Parts: sequence; C-alpha cells; structure tokens
Amino acid sequence: MRILHISKYSYPERGGIETFVRDLTTEQVHRGHSVNVLCHHATPLKRADTRQIDGVKITRASTICNTAFAPISPFFSIYLKKIISLQRPQIIHIHLPNPAVLFNHFFPSEIPYIVHWHADVKGSPSALINNLYPAYRMFESRCLSKANRIIATSPPYLKSSRTLNSWQDKCEIIPLGLDQSKYTHGQYHKTKNPRILSVGRFSFYKGFENLVRAAALVPEADFIIAGDGPEYARISNRIKKLGLTERVHLPGNISDSKLCELLQQATAFCLPSVDRGEAFGIVLLEAMQYGVPLISTDIPGSGTSWVNQNDVTGLVVPPASPEALAGAIKNILKNPEDAVRYGQAGKRRLQEKFTISRIAQSIDQIYKQTAG
Repeated sequence: MRILHISKYSYPERGGIETFVRDLTTEQVHRGHSVNVLCHHATPLKRADTRQIDGVKITRASTICNTAFAPISPFFSIYLKKIISLQRPQIIHIHLPNPAVLFNHFFPSEIPYIVHWHADVKGSPSALINNLYPAYRMFESRCLSKANRIIATSPPYLKSSRTLNSWQDKCEIIPLGLDQSKYTHGQYHKTKNPRILSVGRFSFYKGFENLVRAAALVPEADFIIAGDGPEYARISNRIKKLGLTERVHLPGNISDSKLCELLQQATAFCLPSVDRGEAFGIVLLEAMQYGVPLISTDIPGSGTSWVNQNDVTGLVVPPASPEALAGAIKNILKNPEDAVRYGQAGKRRLQEKFTISRIAQSIDQIYKQTAG
C-alpha cells in the first residue's frame, strides 16, 4: 500500500511523536508498504529537502518562523500537492496537533485519510496557544469531520478529550509503540550513587522544576535531566540557586546512543509532568525496555498513568508535588526488590502491548477497512 504520513516534524528531530512516526513508518516499510513522510523543517529558513532513511522517503518543507510551538510554512501545500501527484497515495495518515491541518482541503476526496490524535490543543495552559486556538479550531474540526477514522493513543485521553467527544463513533484506541531494535545494549557499570534520570523537551508542562526541588530532598541520589527547550535556562538557574550543581546535571540534547547508555545506568526513570500536554509519555516505553522502574504523575485525562501502572511498573504520584516525587524516589531506593519487580513488569507490559510490530498490525487493519 502507498502511504503518506503528515507529521509536524520527523526523525532525526527528537520527541515522542517523532520517535513514534520513525518507528511506525520503518516498520511499515518492512511490511511491504511504500511510505512517504511530509513534515516541516524545525529550523526556520532552511531549504526544503528530501531524504530516505530506512526506506522511508522524508520531505521537509521549509518554514519561515515558529509561532506557539508551531512551524509556519506557506509552501507546505506545494509539497503536499506534488507528493500526492507523484506518489498517488492510497491512504493519508495525518498526525495531530499539526499546523498542516490548515491544508487538509488539498487532500483529494477519493483518498481516505486517518487522523492520529496525539494530543489536544484545546485546554492548553499556554495563553498564546489558547488565543490562537479559535482560528486553528476551524481547520481542526474540518479535518476531523472528513477523516475516515481517528486513532487515540489511550483510553483515558480519549475519554477526557473534549475535542474528540463529538467524533467518538470514528475513534479507535491504538497505543503508541516502540521499535526495540533501534536501542542498543551494552555493559555499563552502575554509578556509585543512585541515579535518577529524566528526559524531555524543557517546556512548561514537563514539570522539571518540581524534579529539581525533589532532588534537594533526596541528597543520596544524583539526577540527570536530558533535553533542551525554552525552560532550560530557568531550570539551570534554579539548580544553581538551590546549590545542586554537583548532583543535578543538565547535559542538553543527547544522542540516541547516549540515551541508551543513561537508561541502562539509571536507578529509576522519572516523568514529572504537570499537564495533559504530556498525553502518553513514549519515553516511559524507552525506560521500560531496559527494566528501569518508573515514577510518573497522575495527570487527570493523560495516558501516562495508563502506561505506568501504579505499584506494577512503578509508582504514580500527584502532579506538581516535589515532596511526592521525593517520597517515590526514596521508596524505590529503600526497596530494591520492588524496583526489580517494577522493572521486570515494565518489560513484560512493553512486550504485551507496546511493540511497534503489534501497533503497525493494528493500523494496517484500519487501513484495509478504510481503503477497501
């Protein structure tokens, strides 16, 4: 089958959606599909380019700026029409949220399309996003109304999404998945002190400041928070003010191989997010494959507490509470047998529910039902 994915960004850009789109499209090529990805350049004013990675043809449209975390590309429709003309896709698979939704009226009516709903825009704590949302909503609603099927990533998120409430009859739940073959395993010695790892974009909903404050309450452990973003400087200054520079480290963006190394050295992995912007937490799956016990927050309507099951694969604590995070970390440090139990349960849950081959098979079934 000829498939066109439309994503905001794509690999080698880092992020949960980018990782998933990479793994899904690569798996689809392995299953015999012809796969194109159309996305945006993350860096404004870079020339458009097309490259092939693992058999997937990726076209990055040039952008002029980023507004409210969204790349703006007046040229996107040109690339879209060109790819549709040349590839003649049998199915279009668009990943939302995505400013490319503005161009969904260019989708030929004879080509069915699938919406992959990764997160809501409505209800964001960002004032700028909320101010711009009414304009975006017109295109979002049109896209959802014309979509043949909508894929939600977890039962809690689908149930809590006010936007998807009107389209429940089109929705199907398929979780995100991981291609474990892309993750290396090596012989890494555990560090002298316990190490708590967190990874993600430094944005308002990640809750990294709460993790830094929790670190002040757990002097027996070291902390690494990897990634970059608009909150990086503020979090770095907070670490300095609290006198934690010897124990809390911000290495910035890291390579895939370095992520694998840090995960294998971690005593626990912590996702301290505070908002439904953290819709699923694919980084939890990355930690689960290495048998790392998880600590996450109980965000109402998010899928994170569905991925990390409390007292099964790790611990779930109230959001925005450094004290609760510190308590969970100390619990894992004081109970190594529980930590091992959580890690092994995480490995099993990943194999049973979140492998990319299983996810791709479920999506294939939707394609066949939709395309006929």
